[in-house]
Amino acid sequence: MQRIPWIDPLRGVAAGLVLVSHVAYWSGGSSIDGVGRLLARGDVGVAVFFAISAYLLTRGASAGAAPTRHYWRKRAARILPAYLVALAAVLAVTLAVEPGAVDVRSVLSHLTLLQGYAGESFRGFTQAWSITTEVTFYALVPLICRWLRGCRRDGRSPLPVLMFVAVAGLVVQTLAASSGRANLGAVSTSVIGHAAWFAVGVAAGWVFTADPTTGGSGRRARMGFAVREASPSALLGWAGVTYVAVATPLGGPIHLETPTHGQALVKELAYALIAALLLGAAVRASDAATWPTRVEAQALLSGAGNVSYGVFLWHVLVLQVLFTTLHLTLFHAPFALVLIVTLVVSLALARLSWRVVEAPAIRWAHRSPRG
Repeated sequence: MQRIPWIDPLRGVAAGLVLVSHVAYWSGGSSIDGVGRLLARGDVGVAVFFAISAYLLTRGASAGAAPTRHYWRKRAARILPAYLVALAAVLAVTLAVEPGAVDVRSVLSHLTLLQGYAGESFRGFTQAWSITTEVTFYALVPLICRWLRGCRRDGRSPLPVLMFVAVAGLVVQTLAASSGRANLGAVSTSVIGHAAWFAVGVAAGWVFTADPTTGGSGRRARMGFAVREASPSALLGWAGVTYVAVATPLGGPIHLETPTHGQALVKELAYALIAALLLGAAVRASDAATWPTRVEAQALLSGAGNVSYGVFLWHVLVLQVLFTTLHLTLFHAPFALVLIVTLVVSLALARLSWRVVEAPAIRWAHRSPRG
């Protein structure tokens, strides 16, 4: 399907938000009066990543397109090579500074992408739980796409079912995150616990590609038309308002304390809404008749999408090496310095990863196999 120019900058924004949230946590910047909570809420970038994946991988089915050829080959080529290189670096650093943290269980769980379910993480790879969740969603995509094509063929709207899935995910997340029980951590970070974040991406794929009147011409159709005609600026504005709101105590604690039921629900729901609004703005902005042109979109944050995965993979390891080599104290380090160094080094490593690992793997995956 047609490429959406503003999706790549949005990926860059998502990676940047996650990086800022981790820098704020490690340095203690999340405790800065006035802005600390805003910095800490950068982990909403994970929700944006999940929504983007759901949108891109299912919008073709919403438009009635045939199943993607060599789906698993392409997904594996996009995720695994860069992930394994980063994991090797993480293991090397961990063996050097925390050898006791490396054992057979932790290594095998990461090699099999099951670390999110096993509750295993290395200090320089704590964000890798989301890879487990993402790959689990990949396994569901063929089934979701078959269902969406069926909805289109039969003239049914998938939105009521997606709403039910999102609500179910919100309930699971609320109960698991607020329980304070470590054994439920894998549930709260799973594709079930974050079902709402994926559901908004699938819904966006339907709303922006299928006929909004499919399944009826009533309120759902009117809502579909309203979303498709919304101004990108308005969507961004509402995303900003929601971000500020969830950064208040309503969204719960910003560190590792256990939230209340209400706080867990507000945070998960707000993150889903922010992801939906930002994704909608990116899709609407990519329409040359509505906002900046495609050329301007490419000029802004050029290549951001290419390096976003690398930044996501490398930035926590960069933080670990930075704190170790400079003997910085956790929670008591200069936020601005840590942010600048982490961003610059992460971007450099991500650019190298793209040129040497990711781009060649993607080109290989898109070549038609012989025979």
